[in-house]
Amino acid sequence: MKIVCMIPARMGSKRVPRKNLRLLGGVPLIYHVIRAAKEADCFSEIYVNTESDVLGKHAIDEGVRYYHRPYHLASDTATNDDFVKDFLDNIGCDVVVQLLPTSPFITAKEIREFVLEMKDESLHTLVSVIDNQIECIYNNKPVNFDLKRPTPPSQELEPIKSYACVLMGWRKRMYRHNMSHYGCAYHGGDGKTRYFTLKGFSEIDIDNEEDFTMAEAIWSYLNES
Repeated sequence: MKIVCMIPARMGSKRVPRKNLRLLGGVPLIYHVIRAAKEADCFSEIYVNTESDVLGKHAIDEGVRYYHRPYHLASDTATNDDFVKDFLDNIGCDVVVQLLPTSPFITAKEIREFVLEMKDESLHTLVSVIDNQIECIYNNKPVNFDLKRPTPPSQELEPIKSYACVLMGWRKRMYRHNMSHYGCAYHGGDGKTRYFTLKGFSEIDIDNEEDFTMAEAIWSYLNES
């Protein structure tokens, strides 16, 4: 089975300019996930999927491959399904694992465990999630608790799973089936879908300046001498 890792990375970022190349711990942000993916040692190939030759050169410098994404698939209107489909149309594989460069604290161990679960459970889609074990509301209605009963200790609450997105895995054949039938495949559609829980600093996803400030503080904490 050929399993490839795809790291999607645009040069454009409105909230954090040139985010993927901004330094964290002295190296560009994208290097952290590239190195974690290489250390995981569970992929036939690792690609950085980008419209930018600059990011492509960084990929090559780090010893992975550069897939040149068409420019129209790097716009704000292009969806995740759009660029994944394009990638799968051009790269031979059985499974693609998408790894976001905005989660610099994901570990090689977690990546290996994610890939192993996808293989061992014969999954068509695997989505990384975060367990929120606290009272949750949706559309002004309780989700995992009863308004008219005493609230239990938080550790007894049924956790609500929210997407982490840093790791997403799809089998190519079922992905194409879902795109053909539903026009989307990101969430799974038909096929066997499971959820992979992340914990701790791996949950961090850098979307804005405040997130980057927090990531810098975490990096300093983790690397104190």
